[in-house]
Amino acid sequence: MADNRIIECMERAQYILGNLMAVKPGEEVLIVVDPQTDERMTQAMAAAALNCGAEYGVYMMPIRGKDKATIFPKSLELGMDACDVFVGMTTASGAAIYNNHLKELINQKKLREVSICLRSIDNFYPWRGFWRIMNRFYKDGERLQAIWRGKKTAHITTPAGTDLFMEMNQMEPIIECGIARNPGDAMAWSDGEVSLGPVIGTTHGKLVIDGPICYYGCPNTPVELRIEGGRIVEVVGGDPKICKEIRRQIAEIKDSDNIAEIGLGRESGMYVQWRLCKKKRKTRGPCHIAMGNGFYYGQPARSTVHIDMVQYNPTVIFDEGIPTETLIVKDGKVVCLGDK
Repeated sequence: MADNRIIECMERAQYILGNLMAVKPGEEVLIVVDPQTDERMTQAMAAAALNCGAEYGVYMMPIRGKDKATIFPKSLELGMDACDVFVGMTTASGAAIYNNHLKELINQKKLREVSICLRSIDNFYPWRGFWRIMNRFYKDGERLQAIWRGKKTAHITTPAGTDLFMEMNQMEPIIECGIARNPGDAMAWSDGEVSLGPVIGTTHGKLVIDGPICYYGCPNTPVELRIEGGRIVEVVGGDPKICKEIRRQIAEIKDSDNIAEIGLGRESGMYVQWRLCKKKRKTRGPCHIAMGNGFYYGQPARSTVHIDMVQYNPTVIFDEGIPTETLIVKDGKVVCLGDK
């Protein structure tokens, strides 16, 4: 029997491009996929661009493993210079959103982008009615951004044992919460976050990962990392397979031990780990810390990897111990936005 989910995909693609990204007639839409991308998603996005009156092009780039997830073919980088809307839909890796030149173009307000990387068709089409909450979703992101703005330090603890400190880059916290209608905007589908990068060399303490790790899946036993001077200096223990892989990565890939990002998820959206471990990440309150390339988050471009690592039920305090101290998340609830 034929799979008719293309019908649902076309409805969703039209909503993403026509509403959330406000694609206009005559704009250039660049859709980037790899050989693992579900062609129903590709076709639906192309049809939606056409229906908006836009020009579109589909670029299939090679599969990039986690070790080369920021590297684009040069011809693709040239195509980015000419597009108004960038749709990253690589499934094998997050390559289509972590490229350094893409971030340069976003900073210059030359284009707007949506990340649908590492997603399956199930992520592309989440539960019915999901799209009705998107405006609220984005407003929550703006509220969190406003509270976060100008804060200098973060302290993260979790029941699993995380006790991590960092100074934060003095940049505008990045909203990726379901709407990107203006040049320089970015969004993710079907989830979202507010995030930025720590100051290089300042992160220190203990990081215990009890949630999904991008590319590696969900640890059977929480993975403990010791952080000093902004780098992972010891893989202490935990899931043996994942620990072995992180040690290999750090040994082989320059600067992959760098702590690159702190991000807070907002709404229920199935994250990139759906196809790896069938768990949720961005359910109002989880925190994730990334290792590797932090260029997107205000750091120098120093690595070819970017790997998110999730901590459940965190407590996150900004500017602890000074007059601007703010409790952001308490036991996984975003209390600064009124969560109970």
